[in-house]
Amino acid sequence: MRLRGTNLRLTTSIGVAIYPEHGTSAEELVAHADAAMYRAKEKGKNTWVIYDPDKDISESALRHMTMGRLIEWAIEENGLEIHYQGVYRPDGRLAHLEALLRIRGTEHPDHLIMPGQIIPVAERSGQIVELDRAVIRHCVAALADDPQMPPVAVNISGKSFDQPSLPDYIGGLLEESGVAPERLLVELTETEAVSDLDDAQRFIDAIHRIGCQVCMDDFGSGFATFFYLKYLDVDILKIDGLFIRDLPGNQQNQTFVRAMLDITRGMEKRAVAEFVEDQATARMLAEMGIDLLQGYYFGRPVPDYRALLEQQAGSRAG
Repeated sequence: MRLRGTNLRLTTSIGVAIYPEHGTSAEELVAHADAAMYRAKEKGKNTWVIYDPDKDISESALRHMTMGRLIEWAIEENGLEIHYQGVYRPDGRLAHLEALLRIRGTEHPDHLIMPGQIIPVAERSGQIVELDRAVIRHCVAALADDPQMPPVAVNISGKSFDQPSLPDYIGGLLEESGVAPERLLVELTETEAVSDLDDAQRFIDAIHRIGCQVCMDDFGSGFATFFYLKYLDVDILKIDGLFIRDLPGNQQNQTFVRAMLDITRGMEKRAVAEFVEDQATARMLAEMGIDLLQGYYFGRPVPDYRALLEQQAGSRAG
């Protein structure tokens, strides 16, 4: 297809499950269609495959079904667990928190299920929209319970980003809970934001109207990033970790990061560097004029943000 003067070639891998031969519930059908879709990918992609129980790796399908049930339970029974990672100023002071989703296994309570296992299943099953809202509810409630809690950034998935009612939903939660809007940041990934610039800016404008700031994650991952910034009025740019890892030893990454910071300052926005894992990287970024830093160098995500405040005194940044 030709779009805006550019030829685009799209390919699709499709898995098909038929009722009632391949399942009598929506969950079974989705899991079996998912398994068939992976068979299509194995056959070279850009094709379709009908579910065949004899060729199904049933363990994979069962794992997705089990995860889907666990997500449903976590949403309905408030079983989500949020861990917080600090975002710091170059002098080591805590600026705000990023909320990171976890689910504690019902059969193995000591085992935490991470986003990489949760999000793909939730996106395929259609649970991601309600999951995002559940995380937002959890964070707003935490902010309401503790007026001393720093602002919290919440990640929004692409499918939730497409929900026109989401900004009003967030605004209603904040008003009902008595939480100042500036204490909640909404974080979008660059690929989601640039997929439709008009929809993206409408969403960002709506978030701004309720008083929240918007952060664009994975900044720099797209080739036309700087061009898009002319049209997306975000407040904070989080530089893709690809450019931050091994920064002191990679001259090209240093050039890219300096360019990103020049653009950020010129557009009067703030920049966050994620995946800061050592002192040399933190120091170099501070010398470049970074606004905020995040990464294991400052500490891993914790369930109680107050542990991060205790670490502040010993912060090694800057």
